[in-house]
Amino acid sequence: MTDEPRLRLAEGQRLLDHGEPDAATRILAPLTGHPDRELAAEAWLQIGTARYRTDDEAGALAAWQQAAQMGGSNAWLGWKNVAEQLVRDGDLEGAVAAYREADRRAPASERGAIANRIAWLLKETGHDFAARRQFNRARGAYGTYAAYATWGIIAINVVVWLVDTMMSGNLAGLTNLFGGSGGPLVEAGAVYQPYIAAGEWWRVITSAFLHLGILHIGFNMFALYLFGPIMEDLYGHLEYLVIYVLCALGGSVLTILVAPEQAAVGASGAIFGLFGVGFLVWRRRHLVLNPRARALLSQVGMLLVLNLVITFTLPGISWTGHVGGLIVGGVIGFLLPPAGATTLAGMFRTPAGESMERSVPMTTRVFVYALISALLVLGVVWSMNQPPGVGIF
Repeated sequence: MTDEPRLRLAEGQRLLDHGEPDAATRILAPLTGHPDRELAAEAWLQIGTARYRTDDEAGALAAWQQAAQMGGSNAWLGWKNVAEQLVRDGDLEGAVAAYREADRRAPASERGAIANRIAWLLKETGHDFAARRQFNRARGAYGTYAAYATWGIIAINVVVWLVDTMMSGNLAGLTNLFGGSGGPLVEAGAVYQPYIAAGEWWRVITSAFLHLGILHIGFNMFALYLFGPIMEDLYGHLEYLVIYVLCALGGSVLTILVAPEQAAVGASGAIFGLFGVGFLVWRRRHLVLNPRARALLSQVGMLLVLNLVITFTLPGISWTGHVGGLIVGGVIGFLLPPAGATTLAGMFRTPAGESMERSVPMTTRVFVYALISALLVLGVVWSMNQPPGVGIF
């Protein structure tokens, strides 16, 4: 057996995985005094697991306490294991204190689950007020998340609609439910293939920030207000913005390719895209969410069906805009799990303390977004090189 510390740790883990805890302890014991405290802490964590598997719970507790005292990136795992053992020993107050130590050192993605455990222990020990505070904190990553991107998008849409209405010279349009043909901004920014063919490519994105009438902007902004913050929380501000823009582009590109004779405006393509992302990640990823987010995402399938029925039933609605955004959102939701979400798989760990869930590398995420962007750009370029009013069919 080599004395190289990392190989020794790997061998200890292998022995644990093959049901040889005593042999693992013998292999790992020399590492507990190693000058690299990170490495020593890892050894103590594995030794604690080995002793626990041989029913030496007192020895396991002592080993995990040693790992916790070592500090470093694995200290939170030591405190977490200590807390779990104290729960098994019936020392709930001590477990709360240990979980608090784990919470102070844990990665942000782990703190919600730890806060939830603290809350249940506080409730069990009669600290109802403190338990409620911890339960709120456990779900607070969603409930208190500042959805700056969503609010900004809503503000831009409302301001653009107000300016367009006032520029039209018809202030009565502010109370017009349907808005007619819109004002000069709509005329200059609506997506319409003949104008795209004339070189006005920017319309594929400006159209997503233009609306006709109070009902049009009201329904879209209300849907975005309800659903946008959840998706922004799951994916983060920057990635959410990327998703929103790509879904908006998806709706515009499908419109100029399939319905080149139709002009369209509105944020509904992007919103349908967010629905598509939400539906796929809810069905595939087993997200751990707060009650409000869970309630909305559990209904997103029904909302999609209802809105698609409306899309294909009522006249004057750009079905290509809705379906194009939905397709792009569905692809993103299928390929990329939320970077900022806790899943059931992520709550379980290997004996070494590693998450059972494998995260998608940032390079892969960038590649997926870049590939979708390239396909959409190709669609715009193809349309620009066609005669006015010509699509792919």
